[in-house]
Formats: sequence, C-alpha cells, structure tokens
Amino acid sequence: MHAPKRTLLAIATAYVLTGWIALQFLVPDGYVAPVYPPAGIALGALILYGWRMWPAILVGALITNVVATAHAGGEPGFAVLVSALGATLQALFGAWLAHRLLCFADPLDTPRSIARLLFVVAPVSSLVNASLSVPVLAALGTVAPDEQAFNWLTWWLGDTLGALIALPLMFVFLAQPADLWRPRRAAVAVPLLIVGLLTALAFDRLQRAENLRVETQFERESEHLATLVAKRLDNQIDMLIAIERFAALQPRITREGFRSFVVPLLARHAGTQNFTWNPLVTHEKRAPFEDRVWRTDLAGFRILERDDSAPERTRAAQARSQYLPILYVEPLDDNLAVLGLDPLAIELPARAISETRSRAVPVATEGFVLTQERAAQRGVVLYQAVYGRTELDANARQLRGIVSSAFRMDDALGAALTELPDRRMQLCLVDLAAAQGNRRLSGPEGCERAGWSARTLARNIAIPFAERPWEVRLRAAPGYAEDLRTLTAWAAIIVGVIAAGVLAAFLLMTSGHARRVERLVVQRTRELADASEGLRAQGAALMRAQQIARMGSFEFDTATATLQCSDGLRHLLALPARPELAYADLLDALDATDRPLVDRAVSAARNGGQGITLDCRPMCAPATTLQFVVECENPGGPDERIVGTAQDVTVARQAEADIQQLAHYDALTGLPNRMLWGIRAQAALQGARRHEDALAVLFIDLDHFKTVNDSLGHRSGDALLQSVASRLAGCIRDEDFLARIGGDEFVVLLPRLHDQNDADTVARKMLASMGTPIEIEGHLLQPSMSIGIALFPADGTDADTLLKHADTAMYAAKSAGRNTMRRFVESMNVQAFERLTIENGLRRAIERGEISLHYQPQFDAIDDRAVGVEALARWTSPQLGVVPPDRFIPVAEESGMIHALGELVLLQACQLQRRWQNGPNAHLLVAVNISALQFTGQDFVASVAAILHETGADARRIELEITETALMGHGPEQLERLERLRALGLTLALDDFGTGYSSLGRLNRLPITRLKLDRSFVQHLPSDADSAAIANATLSMARALKLEVIAEGIETEAQKAYLFARGCRLMQGYLYSRPLPEEALEAFLAEAAQRAAADEHI
Repeated sequence: MHAPKRTLLAIATAYVLTGWIALQFLVPDGYVAPVYPPAGIALGALILYGWRMWPAILVGALITNVVATAHAGGEPGFAVLVSALGATLQALFGAWLAHRLLCFADPLDTPRSIARLLFVVAPVSSLVNASLSVPVLAALGTVAPDEQAFNWLTWWLGDTLGALIALPLMFVFLAQPADLWRPRRAAVAVPLLIVGLLTALAFDRLQRAENLRVETQFERESEHLATLVAKRLDNQIDMLIAIERFAALQPRITREGFRSFVVPLLARHAGTQNFTWNPLVTHEKRAPFEDRVWRTDLAGFRILERDDSAPERTRAAQARSQYLPILYVEPLDDNLAVLGLDPLAIELPARAISETRSRAVPVATEGFVLTQERAAQRGVVLYQAVYGRTELDANARQLRGIVSSAFRMDDALGAALTELPDRRMQLCLVDLAAAQGNRRLSGPEGCERAGWSARTLARNIAIPFAERPWEVRLRAAPGYAEDLRTLTAWAAIIVGVIAAGVLAAFLLMTSGHARRVERLVVQRTRELADASEGLRAQGAALMRAQQIARMGSFEFDTATATLQCSDGLRHLLALPARPELAYADLLDALDATDRPLVDRAVSAARNGGQGITLDCRPMCAPATTLQFVVECENPGGPDERIVGTAQDVTVARQAEADIQQLAHYDALTGLPNRMLWGIRAQAALQGARRHEDALAVLFIDLDHFKTVNDSLGHRSGDALLQSVASRLAGCIRDEDFLARIGGDEFVVLLPRLHDQNDADTVARKMLASMGTPIEIEGHLLQPSMSIGIALFPADGTDADTLLKHADTAMYAAKSAGRNTMRRFVESMNVQAFERLTIENGLRRAIERGEISLHYQPQFDAIDDRAVGVEALARWTSPQLGVVPPDRFIPVAEESGMIHALGELVLLQACQLQRRWQNGPNAHLLVAVNISALQFTGQDFVASVAAILHETGADARRIELEITETALMGHGPEQLERLERLRALGLTLALDDFGTGYSSLGRLNRLPITRLKLDRSFVQHLPSDADSAAIANATLSMARALKLEVIAEGIETEAQKAYLFARGCRLMQGYLYSRPLPEEALEAFLAEAAQRAAADEHI
C-alpha cells in the first residue's frame, strides 16, 4: 500500500525544516546538533503512518545532510549518503521496537507506556545513526580521531533529546482519534517546545563557554612556555655580555682566566654548546700568532676555515686581511673541532659579526649546522664585539676581538622547557628574517610554514632575540582539547529533560554569563585591534623619522686645502654661506674643547687609521652631540683626501645615558640597585682587605609589606617604599652605600668601621627612624623592619657570602618577632636550612595531599549541644614526622604557599559539610580560618565561590574566621570583599578578637555575625583582672552590636562558668574536646548528642 504523496511531502518538509533549525545550534566543529528534532519526527511518522513513510525520511535526511555539510564548509559525498541511510534505519528500528513494546490504541496516559516510549524506544533507537555515521566520518577524516567519542555522544544525545521532544508533539497533533489528543495539545506541546528551545540554547551557550575556557587555558599555557623560552634566550645574551665585559676589562686574556669565568655560567644554564674568545688577527700577524699559540698553548694550532667536504669539516684558512679565529673555547672536550676556526670564512656568522662590529650589540646568526655537530640539530651562534681603548685616544674604541656563544636549539629549548605541562603541546621556533627554507630553528618538520599554526588552538608569539625577529609557534597536539573538556554541557541536557524548572533557572544564569563572556571577548578583541593599529602607526612614523635622519658629509683635499660640505653638514654646523670653505671653518664651527680631537682624528686617518669615530659639539648648539666618522683616501699620495660624515646622535647618547641609569639605579626610589651594589661591595671588600678594615652588610626587609600592598594597593606600597628609602638614607654616612635590591628589601654597605658595634648602632638608628607613622593616601601606617647584620671578615670574605649571611640573620630577626635586628651567628645556617626543609616539604605536602584536617567541636554552654566545628590543618611528613602548625603556617605565609594551603583547607572543610548534609550533623557550622594574606588576594572571593560550587557545600553552614590583621584599615575594598562573601551565604567571624585595634565604630561597619575571644584572654580567667576586664568589655561590645561571641581555649570549669555567667554561650576548648580527625570527630559528636538527649529527659 502506497502512502499519499501529500503526507510524504509533509513529513519530508517537516524533517528538513526542523533539521535546518537544528543546524543553527551545531556543536563545533559543525557536524552534530545538541537537539535534533528530525529524529523524533522520523520515528513518530513510522509509528503513526507505518513503514511506507521511509522514502520521505530518506529524502528529508539527504537534503538536511547536504545542508549540514555545506554549513560545515565541506562538500557532499559518501558520508552524506551514509548518514541519511543511518537516519532511515534508525527510524525503522525504533518503530519496530515501539510496536513490540507498546499498543498504540493506548492514548499514552499511563506511566508504563510513556516510560517505554520516551526512556526505552527513543534512547535505544537513537544509537543506530550515531554508531553508523560517526565511524564513517572519522574514516573520511571529517571528524578527528580523538574527537570521535565526543561526536558520537553528542550525536546520540541530540537524537535522543530531539525524539523526547518531537515524539509527544507528533502524537498530540497527528495521532488518531484527534478528539482524544486535541485537549492535551496545549498542556503537552507548550512545555515541551519551551523545554526543547531552552535546552538547545543552554547547551549551545555552555558549549561555547567550554570552548572559550579551553582556548583561554591554551593561551595561558602557551604564554607560559613562550616566557620560559624568552627568559632562556635573555639569559644567553646576559651571559655573553658578561663575558664581553670580562674580555674588555682584561689587559691579557688567558685560557685559565677565560675558563674560570665561563665555566660557572655553563653550569648555571644548561643547553649552551660553548663560549669562545676570538681575538682579532690581521694577515700580517697571522704567522707569528699561529707560531706563538703553537709553542705556548696548543701544539698544532692553525687558523682554519670550514670545509664540509673534509672529514673534520675544516681546512687551513685562505689569506684574508683579518681573521677572528677561535682561540679559547669552553667546554673544550666537546668543541675541539672548532679550535682555530675563523667564523669570518662562514657566510652566516660573517654577517652577524659584521653587524655586531658596527653596532656593538649581541647579534645572532641564522640557524645552521654547527661545525662540531654530528647529529641533525640546528644551531645558532651569538656574537658580541669586544672593544678596548686606543693608545691615541682614551675615548676611542678599538676592536680586540669577539666573544661568541653557540647553542644547539633543541638542547637549549629542552633545558628551558623542563616545566612543560602534562597536556601535550607542540612547539616550533622560527627565525622570520632567515632565508626561505632556513627559518625553522627547532620543532617538527614543516612547522615554519604558515599553515602549521592555522588552527583554533594555536598561537604565534614574537620573541626578538639578538637583533633577529624570532617567533615561537605553539599549537595543541591531538587530545589536548579532549583532556580539558568537562561534562557540564551534557549535564545541562540531562537536567533539561528531567526538570524543566531547574533548566529554566540554569539557562538564565548560563546565558547571562555566556553573553558577558562574549561581550568581554569582543571588547578585548577591539582593544587589541586598536592597539595593533597604534603600533603600526608608530612603526610607520619611526620609519619616516629614520629616512629623514639629520646627517651631513664633508671632503677635504689636503693638496689644495679646499673643503667641500653637504647642505646637511652646513645646516648641522651653521657653516658660512660662501661656496668655498677651509678646514679651519670646520674646526671653528666646533666647540673649542673638541677641535683638538678632530685634529688628532684627521692625523690618525692620514697615518692609516680607518673609520675613526668621535663625538663633538657644534658651537651653534652646544647641547647637541654630533658623531664624526673620519677616513683618509690614498694616504700620503698626491690625491690624498680626508672624507667624513657627521650625524646628530644627541637622542642616542641621551638614551645610552638613560640606559646606564636604568641599569644601575632603582626607578622607584632612585637608590642604587643590586648590580651597582655588587660592584661597590667588591671595591669596598678590596679596600678592606688592603687596609685590614672592618666592614658590615645590613640586610633590611620591611615587615608585613605584602599586607599593605594587597590591602591598600600597589600605589600605596610604592609610596611607602619611597618614604622608607628616604628615612634609611638619612641614617647613614656619606661613605656608606644604601641600595634597594628588590621588592621590600634593602641592603646597606658600611665600610671602614672603627668598631664592629658601629653596625649595631646604625641598625638601631634605622629601627628608630621608623618610629613615626607615615601617612599614605589618608592611611596612617606604622612601618617596621627586620635587619640582619653580617661582618667582614668574621662572617664572610666575599660579597655573596656576606649578603647571604645577612639575609639569614634577617630571617632570624623576623622569627624573633620582627622590628628588631640580629647579628649573624653560625647556628642560623642550621635554622635557615630547617626553614628551607620545611618550605620544600610543605610544597610537596600540598601537591601530594599530605595535609589533613582535624576538627575541634564548638558547644552551646546552655545544654552542651554541639553547634559547630573549627577546621584545623595538620601535617604529618614522611621525613619530618608531625610538624606543628606554628612551624609550617608562618613558612607558608612567608613563601606565598598560604594561598594554596588555604584553598586546600577550605576545600576539605566544604567536602566534609557536603557529606554531612543528609546526616545527623547537617546543622553544624564548619568554621575555617582565613589568613590575612589569603583574604587580601585579588581572586579570593572567586576562589571561595568556585569551591562552594565544586563541592556542593551549603554556604549557610560554612563560617570564615578572618583575623583583625586582614581587615587593617577597613577600606572600601575590604568591606566590599566581605559583602561579596556574605552574598554567597557564608557566615563571617572576627578571629583572635582583642589582639588588634578594632573599635566599636569599626566593628559596626563590618558585616560579621560573630566575635572569637582570643585564648590569650581566656587562659588566665577568672583570676587575672586584666583578662577579666578584656573579656567583659568584649561581651559588652558584642551585646551592643548584637553579635555572638565564641570563646576559645576553654580548659576549666571555672573559665566556662565565669564566661557563661556573663552571657557567653558558645565555647570551644580542651574542656570539651581536643581537635579530632573526621572519624573520631563523628563518633565524639554522636556520643555528645546522646548525652545531651539523655540530659534533656532527666
């Protein structure tokens, strides 16, 4: 029996229209939809109209798949046919299964029939098309292999949800008899349509947010890797500059001296192939040079050039005017093949050497295979010209040679990237300025091509290195996105099907969040585009400025004494307008002190000097600096001429002076920095050894500076540092040396001390200088500092040792309570080692989950019922054993690990509350201590919200105990942060109350509900009058503010009775229980509840 054509056309049209709508919600990368109603239409058509509907389903599926393929950017092919056949077979199988399980004379109004149709037939039949089509798409390469499971699950869920929505609609609108189904249309259709639409939108938004999260994670990790690479390359330049300075300052460079200087650098920075010293050798001095080295240093030495056809890849160098042979190389064993090698004979190194000679900056070569390379790695050589002063002119420079550093790129990157994340990521390093075919420095074959990083999870980051535009290219390897994907979107679908009401609320939150994320992405994209446009405009302006650089030239004929000048030089020197000028006119246009310099340069050029360079000032503009370059053509001949150029280099010279200032002085305080301090310290130590003087190093660290920075902002912190620096500078002599070496750390060098106790006197003077508060932006701050003192020669004979021992003594001062000083004693090394051991062990303990929680119960003294517990961190180390909190908590705060430790404690406490939610302890409040440093962190509130969401803990049963120190100043930022915590539903308590400076007025502004009376005021009750007065005042203040008070450290019945009689109901302490692990705590709470219940019945 044939189906009516009109019905066939209607079914096919409905299939295509709903399929087109579903295509608007395709899951990236555009193959499947989260909700696919055509699956339900096909199944409903076969159930209601019989098997004859299959042609309409096949045609509708073919058309829809063609549209879907075009939507995804592909071309229709074999996969389209397979998917259409799969959709038809799926509907046929579902109809067969429905007829086996259901009787369709039934109007589907019983739980059994509805459950069989919606939760058996729909999901089971939907397995067919996903199981057929996804493997075919994967085989054709349309779906990535690592995305196959993801796409299969999406396909199946989309068909299932589409069937769950479309099947009831098919029945209420098309099933017979119509009179039976018509009254149910509005009640069934409207909610189902809303559920389907909202679920599809929710899934779409969640999936987009998921993709954005994956991309953001990739951006963060790629930025981290690029930073590691850039840092490694910067270290390479720093090492080479250090070697250049060493070579420039040594009157004579020896092999032993070179080795002793560079070997420590090689040890600190793995991945470097070698460091070399290449002296400048002219052709006239080649033979004596080779003979001297042969006789005194290296037998068989000769100047070589590269020859890849030779077994050793080298041969004797051909004659040239100059050579730069490798004389010294470290490490020697792995680089014997390059001894004597002249890089000027190799094209790529020769280019780099030419540039460093002309610009006196480190210059890198293009990538090439090193002479000593026996594998296939690419190598790069970094060159730095070494200049010395000439005998004729102390201000002129003369090339002595070059220093170089070769490194194999794969080895260097491997050493730099020891912190690669667990997720796979591919890295490529390219030289954009290198010749085509020679741009890849490291990475997979072909990664230098533009298409290698043309994907969603890929990024190119520019890393300029030694005058070459290098670029790091990173892209995600297969499986990267899959490792990061979560089940959030799928949970939304399941929740949408099961509970429409929950879905609606969830959709409102998720869609709002997604829109904000999208808006932020658009805004950031626009800002980046504006910034890029600005950078391009600046680049164009710089190019134009370079083209019109102020420069002039001159030519002096010594035979005729005539001077020819360009218009540019006439303008720069304001020369007379007459056409003929004399050499004297040129000299008269210069500052009188510079004229002899030009005369000597001209004489040197006539005697054979080449490219003599000097700086002069014109009479017309004394503040201007002109760089003259003077040469002589045909010296001594009849047509001898002096030629030269002059260029305005005022800006460049000022920039050089600024660079020197930045290199040696702290920009914030104007004090010398670590580098200049080290130079001065070395000089002072040499003088102390020579004169047998005493010398001291003071290491100063501000107390609680991070708290000021985090609570009041970096601007206030900077202002505090400037004020402290000014006060410290007023405490020392002119010959003493004060420097800021980083953050809130200062170092003072006290040379030529008459008595070692003089260092103590200076330290006490500095401590006293902090006695007056400092007003910063309306806040009155009382700074303090900890000072460590190390003496020469008792505590060390070199600058590094003295600085280290002073630092150790400073930590001893902090341990002694801060705002004091300590001299170094040898036992402090043991204490420093112990602290380092605890710090390293604590870091591993946090990573390995060795931190556990014990809980101390809190009771209502009226009926002795438990009302809460306080979570306390405990650490049992495999190496150190049980480490008390008063030992590892201060270390965590000083090392910055307090944030990770605090998050771990809060997470475990929230997990406990979640486990208690359906048990007898559900009513208990779980209190968690929050460090001042943790509270002032910028992302603290977001971290707390994330932990609450992750664990499912009831925020109303979580109490955060925040110390008075964390609320120092009670500024708007702290109050706003407290309000945000309260908005999450949390209870807030002020911990250690009475130890700070809180007042009634300040407390009244804080959104807290509890005060915790510190144990130091409880332990001496009731006998101590001062403690009793503080306790009574605290209780009175709390009553006035309508705050609860919980007393800590209750150990005796007398303490309990005293506080209870004065209105304090909430207590905790050893009188009730010590802190207990979770299992023992639950047993204790159960027993306490039984006792309280028994007492109630008595």
